[in-house]
Amino acid sequence: MFSFLRQRLIAYRREPVPMPPVDERRLALWRALSELFLDTEPDDVTFDYIARVVRESGYLPMQVKQVLWAELFPVLAGNLRSVAGEWAGWSDDWLLAHIKPVTELAPLGGRGGVAREIRRCWQAVALRLPSDFE
Repeated sequence: MFSFLRQRLIAYRREPVPMPPVDERRLALWRALSELFLDTEPDDVTFDYIARVVRESGYLPMQVKQVLWAELFPVLAGNLRSVAGEWAGWSDDWLLAHIKPVTELAPLGGRGGVAREIRRCWQAVALRLPSDFE
């Protein structure tokens, strides 16, 4: 019970939320969220998979959004702008070599059509998560 209340308090305060180091949980989150940047049309199976990994990660809602917008978006958004973008996914080695983990809060979101598409897909994932992930 205390852990739940602590997470809710952290989620609503404006102070920086520490980000965990890159470990298997973070890598799994990168792997799942990177599905949103593939040159494919995500479906319910994809959204369910991402939501499951987010829940299993134990990350707070703000931390998940940081991973999505401050770590993955700057590196992977270009794939959705490419005429022949990646559609099969990125290897763990590629993700580890190219994604720069953030250690503190960074601005969320992006601009343009790709950011709108990622927001649309994130909303589909968020519908499958507790309400504080919206």
